[in-house]
Amino acid sequence: MNLFLFLFLGIFFLIFGLIFLFVPHWIILLSQWGNRLVFTDHDAVAHRKFVGTALLILGAIMFYRALT
Repeated sequence: MNLFLFLFLGIFFLIFGLIFLFVPHWIILLSQWGNRLVFTDHDAVAHRKFVGTALLILGAIMFYRALT
């Protein structure tokens, strides 16, 4: 169970970290589609590099924990 959880969270954080860093317009598209999700928060978009980096680090940690 823990392996599946860590792999899922690792993939989730890595994907959203990459989205925040490299395709920020997808954040706006996701927020329009999701109608008031976390991504509609102006601070998340304004600080996308910090949020993206934090998500990538969390994803890497989750993968490391799942594989060890």
